[in-house]
Amino acid sequence: MRMLRACLTSRIVAAMTGEEVGALRKRLGLTQVELAELVGVAPNSVARWERGEMRVRESAARLMRLLAQQRPKRRRKG
Repeated sequence: MRMLRACLTSRIVAAMTGEEVGALRKRLGLTQVELAELVGVAPNSVARWERGEMRVRESAARLMRLLAQQRPKRRRKG
């Protein structure tokens, strides 16, 4: 809970790049659609973030960082 509080009350959050979004998503073993559902955005938004076509909003970056801290890494089949 402390970690969550610290993250939510922190005013300075480093911008998240498309490369970071893609790396985080792959490390968690998620598809773009799955990550979009967890973050509450359209799947197209995740794709555009990863291609660098659209800036990742601070709220989405915070949520993705929290997901990365809370979810275990998942291995993809295949």
